[in-house]
Amino acid sequence: MIWRNFLRDLRQTAPRLISVMVITMIAVMVYTALNGVLYHVQQVTAAYGQTQNVADYWISGAGLDRSDCRVLEQIDGVAGVQPRITWEAQERGNEDVQLLVYAVADWAINTPYLVGGALPADEREMAVSDVFAAANGLSVGDSYEMLLTGTDQVLRLRISGLVKSPECLYHVNATTPMPELGRYGFAYCSQDVLSGLMGSNRYNQICITTSDEVDDAALRRAVDERLGDKVVNVLAREDNLAADRLRGMTEDLTPILRLFPILFFLCAVLLMVSNMSRLIESGRSAIGTFKALGYSDRTILWYYLLHAVLVVLVGFPLGVAPNGLIARLLVETLSTGCDLPVYGLANDYRSWGQALALTVLCCVGSAFFVARSLLKESPAQCMRPQPPKSTKPVLLEKLPFLWRRLGFNQKYIIRNALRNKARMLTCVVGIAFCMGLVLAAFALRDAVTHYAGALTSNQNKYDLMVDLGAGVTEGQYRRLAASANTEGAEFEMTTAGWFYAPGRMTTAALTVAEDQSWLHLYDPYAQGVLNLPEDGAVLSQSMADELNVTTGDTVTVRFTGDSRYYTMKVSRILRGVSGAYVGRGFWRSLGRPYVPTTAYAAAADRTALAAELDRYDFVDGWQTRETVTDAAAEQLSSASLVAYILIVFGGSLACVVIYNLGIMSFLEQIRSLATLMVLGFYDKEIKRLQLSENIIFAAGGICAGIPMGIGLSYVIIALLSDMPLQVNTRPVSFVLSCAVTLLFALLVNWMIGRKMREIDMLGALKSVE
Repeated sequence: MIWRNFLRDLRQTAPRLISVMVITMIAVMVYTALNGVLYHVQQVTAAYGQTQNVADYWISGAGLDRSDCRVLEQIDGVAGVQPRITWEAQERGNEDVQLLVYAVADWAINTPYLVGGALPADEREMAVSDVFAAANGLSVGDSYEMLLTGTDQVLRLRISGLVKSPECLYHVNATTPMPELGRYGFAYCSQDVLSGLMGSNRYNQICITTSDEVDDAALRRAVDERLGDKVVNVLAREDNLAADRLRGMTEDLTPILRLFPILFFLCAVLLMVSNMSRLIESGRSAIGTFKALGYSDRTILWYYLLHAVLVVLVGFPLGVAPNGLIARLLVETLSTGCDLPVYGLANDYRSWGQALALTVLCCVGSAFFVARSLLKESPAQCMRPQPPKSTKPVLLEKLPFLWRRLGFNQKYIIRNALRNKARMLTCVVGIAFCMGLVLAAFALRDAVTHYAGALTSNQNKYDLMVDLGAGVTEGQYRRLAASANTEGAEFEMTTAGWFYAPGRMTTAALTVAEDQSWLHLYDPYAQGVLNLPEDGAVLSQSMADELNVTTGDTVTVRFTGDSRYYTMKVSRILRGVSGAYVGRGFWRSLGRPYVPTTAYAAAADRTALAAELDRYDFVDGWQTRETVTDAAAEQLSSASLVAYILIVFGGSLACVVIYNLGIMSFLEQIRSLATLMVLGFYDKEIKRLQLSENIIFAAGGICAGIPMGIGLSYVIIALLSDMPLQVNTRPVSFVLSCAVTLLFALLVNWMIGRKMREIDMLGALKSVE
């Protein structure tokens, strides 16, 4: 009999159970999908890097040879060494198509992923990027001619294979800030092909792999001590944009991907507890009847726990079902521009288990504690309705001059709201959670948009960014500045340096910019003209953290080919810069030579200036401002996508929250509403009494959610330490966040209002008998 009653009871409680299932589904969906993104990217990149034995460090230098390789092999933690020559080339007769050529002796490290054909067998063959080959109509067996940049040497090699490369995952260079895999590719060939450029057994790069426990600072010190001035730069895998961009971008988003699911579950817990409490409280008389009929407390406990188990059994699978679709969408967005091999979607069963455990804890746990408290009562106590709490005058009733001025409707709403503090608090907090999530998502989107706008309106005011050749002379770059097609020009020099602080060291790019910049600012959020410090350097926040220095401290710097050490004051630390910046005047005061590597030109006639640049042999390439800024903004597009997804989920959860608590309020007051109907109140008047409360609670939740969303947005931006974002939430985002929440409140009111037509006045009034 008890289980037949369970099925009958299930039909009556289905609406409330379904609402809890929906909440569970959304929480599980967000948790598993977002955690699945992290898991999947880690699996893909780890498997790719391990299978192809991607390097852990790239050591670039001048005059490196086999003896240096043997020296590196002696360093503790170094597992493998591979010397090679890297050289840029361009398609013969078409300088717009470029290749980065890797000439290696073996394929032990950074092994190309073979898509078709075979790896080069001798100095007459090469393997090229399969995407590059497809875009340029090349296939295995074709011959390809290319001109080595900075030389007159033309190579004609046969394409032996089509490959992908774990170190060219996100293939960019100075003139292609966003991957154009059909215009800028890579090729692998035997080291004998390029040995004539540098001499026998001479290289400009050595790749090494290390053991897992190697200490980065200790390794860099050892390289510095043993190779000295030969080294230009030591690039770790996590700093190599081409090889580690996908993992790095995912790690940048990790705080968001981990924080938001927890917030969703906190909101879900709040609603699950209130729903399960209401469900079991409404079954007091049934519990008393079962006790009187001799059913054990354990059987009755299972009777109510089964309601919660059903929520888990239905809500969890529905939440997990779209996990693959959402995770794939996010992974494909994150990997935009990346040249990945074919991969399958890996399910993160660990996060599934965690989501299941959280769901069971929320649903079954709340049902267990509420039901167990009722089982302590005697059958007679359970069968009697729970005595109402003694009422006390609300605060406004103690203010007669104000209370007397209120009408019946206002008094009814105020009394009902303040005498159900638990429900009011649950509703306000639940809506505040949703409002905070939606507002934080809008704020993240605005931060990305603000950064993209700052690139154009503040940081970049030039027309063309020009990549200058390595041997550019002062007369040549001055000729560019004096051109009739140039209205203004600024120059930058980028070099690598070893930076030392007490007990710390790192290698980083040092940019020497104009003392006073206005075409290209190192700070994207600066306004107008920007002056570099006269007495020191500007460091990025990440670099300052790595060296453990603050503003006012000093660092020591050493440059390739120069055994001297230079002392620089840390004049400023900024989050939005990369590496270190110094002014041209300060650089010259150090006695260092100045050879610019990049020019930023404001053009009187952009087309004419571009044509002029194409005729200069000291110009390696150029890009428009729009291309550069679009590329930078594109790198943050994944953050925008995450924001839009969270807006959708936050809005959906707000709808469920308001509906859930609105239905609960309706069921709790159904006898009062029936009484008002008997007394002659019209339907519209009763709806106004009941539904105004939901609007008031929604408004309270919105007000509480605004500071919560603002605080959450600052936390998220602070956690995204590698992204140069600033909180800049637009007023329209506040309006939209409030509008989304209010719109759902009005929609729910409409749905609940329709249910009032179904009130059985006689049944409701006899419900306590």
